[in-house]
Amino acid sequence: MARRVVRAFVVTDKNDATEAVADMAGIDRELTLIEVELKEKIDRAKAEAAQKAAGLRDRYKDLEKALCTWAKLRKEELFTDGKTLDLGAGKIGFRMSMPSIAQQNGVTVEASLARLRELGLAEGIMVKESLAKAVLLGWPEERLALVGLKIKQTDDFFVDIPREPVPEGA
Repeated sequence: MARRVVRAFVVTDKNDATEAVADMAGIDRELTLIEVELKEKIDRAKAEAAQKAAGLRDRYKDLEKALCTWAKLRKEELFTDGKTLDLGAGKIGFRMSMPSIAQQNGVTVEASLARLRELGLAEGIMVKESLAKAVLLGWPEERLALVGLKIKQTDDFFVDIPREPVPEGA
């Protein structure tokens, strides 16, 4: 594996710091230009692929709809031995979906919840509990400690390099 020599930049005074930030700003501009160029290439490739694929997707959907209609109309005769029919190049069939709960027509979720409470069927109601962090932030340290909590705050270092807008076609 090839070794590379890393030359560390050491900041010893304000001039060194200014030089480091200026260098970082230049690197940031170069990286932005590289990212913009990459995004443009990706956008062109996506547009080209979408154009090529559009007709194929439409044809695929049309064929799928036609097969579905044909299979539904002849379900009894086609699927006597099972729920799948092997057609050589692929299989078609019917697959039972996983059961799920749906509202009856005209009945809202709120009405169902009210009826569950009314009938004493609370096990059909899900209640999610979580910490009210916005409220807890206003509590004193002693009170937080009683319930096993504490306030966490850090003083994070940052470098803020103003970004200039990238000109079109750059």
